[in-house]
Amino acid sequence: MDMSAIRKYWGYLLLLVLLYGWTGDKFGPGVLAILSGFIVLYVLFQAPVWCTAETRNKSFCRNNAGGLLMGCHLREHKWQKFRMVVKTRYWGRLGRRFMTGIGAQAATFSAIAGIASAMTAIIALVVKKGA
Repeated sequence: MDMSAIRKYWGYLLLLVLLYGWTGDKFGPGVLAILSGFIVLYVLFQAPVWCTAETRNKSFCRNNAGGLLMGCHLREHKWQKFRMVVKTRYWGRLGRRFMTGIGAQAATFSAIAGIASAMTAIIALVVKKGA
């Protein structure tokens, strides 16, 4: 495998390691929570997806972007989706942008899996500490 591909898709490889870790007592809940956090950060800020920022003619930008919340190289697009997270009236539009294209869909479902995994691992860690 090419090193540039590993550098580009390391979060998805980490997701496979996380799935392996959940299949038994391979890792403790603390390690699973940390791995899950890295996956969520990767998906939000580095995963290869389309920009999907709104262009002047009201269509989606098809330039490459890094992560679900970041835009492409164009200055106007760079933080457009990230700002949409703060304003609740844009959440529906942002959710649709998270489902445009196979890359964004893979990243969205990986983010959901990472968040669910992190929450489960943290709950398991708290229960384990309390017992």
